[in-house]
Amino acid sequence: MQKQSSGFQRFLRAFNGQQTLGNSRFFWLCWLVAVVLLVLLPFYGSRYQVLTASNFLISSMLALSLCLIWGFCGILSLGQAAFYCIGGYAFGIVAMNLIETQANTDLALVAGILVPTVFAALIGALMFYSRLKGVYIAILMLVTSLLLGLFMRQTADPSYVIGSAYLGGMNGLSPATASDPSLPNIILGLGEAVFEFDGRSRDFYWLVLGIGIVVYLALRWIVNSSFGYVLVAVREDPERAETFGYDVRLVQLGVFCLSAAIAGLAGTLYTAWGTYIHPDGFSVGANILVVIWVAVGGRKDLTSVVASTIALNWISIELSAWGEISMFVLGCILIVAMMAAPEGVMAGIGKIIGRFLNRTVRSAGRAIPPTQGCNLPKMERIQ
Repeated sequence: MQKQSSGFQRFLRAFNGQQTLGNSRFFWLCWLVAVVLLVLLPFYGSRYQVLTASNFLISSMLALSLCLIWGFCGILSLGQAAFYCIGGYAFGIVAMNLIETQANTDLALVAGILVPTVFAALIGALMFYSRLKGVYIAILMLVTSLLLGLFMRQTADPSYVIGSAYLGGMNGLSPATASDPSLPNIILGLGEAVFEFDGRSRDFYWLVLGIGIVVYLALRWIVNSSFGYVLVAVREDPERAETFGYDVRLVQLGVFCLSAAIAGLAGTLYTAWGTYIHPDGFSVGANILVVIWVAVGGRKDLTSVVASTIALNWISIELSAWGEISMFVLGCILIVAMMAAPEGVMAGIGKIIGRFLNRTVRSAGRAIPPTQGCNLPKMERIQ
């Protein structure tokens, strides 16, 4: 039993570290309970709740992509939604052109991740190797997103066709002709086996949940690894990090491309979820919304960002009946949150809970007589 416990601790150690809140057994127990409840959601929730939860999880992946570059590397991008939309369009265009010949969307999924990554590599090389930093990167990314959105809005002309895909302007991506295939679901071809995931099905929800868990754990592993500490060093003092021999521009470019890949993956899943993608995703509102999710949660912690994204999306849906006021309310929440908790509301709540539990554990330890407490295993620090 002791060996099994130590083996489990070694497994968790890869995802624990100073760069993330929640490194104790208590946290991972709560995390596991939350995962189990999410897995079982299709059995006790309505179809609408399952559809909404799928969208929330996709939005969480987009928020995590910004958290990675902003919270851990200090790169504020006001155009993160651009990678999201590029991934969605790339997936849709490739899928509509290859679905009849390939009978799956494997290459389309790869395109949805690879195209925004390549785009990020090109624009990132331009930004970082020209020594742009701070607000200039934020402005450049916002302008880039707006220019892409402006172009996509002007593609309503019938000449804007890529094979079987018609860009469609504000009407969104659609078949070029009535005989061409529409945007397909995600269809994975693994050898002789074929698995189809309808965006409105619980199978698709489980697929998104599984991908979301993998992305979350992978990012926890990255930010707590030696590379994660390099990211933080670049965030805190890039000049000093460079004096220690690190290629700061290459580090920034690498994490920027990884962030774009995650955003593209989220955009791919969103396109498959709604079988629809349109230029509104390139707008100012869409890009600022991602910043709100991350800032309110706490840009330096992955778990806090996921929690705030889900909470704020739920608030948006509750306020949707009031029209545009939902965006106004979210903006007010951001202002209040930044004034009351500059490091993030969710992160602040997590730290308070951690301190309370630590105090409780220490009090319980002092209450145990030495003769009874000498054989107890050392308590983990609860964050």
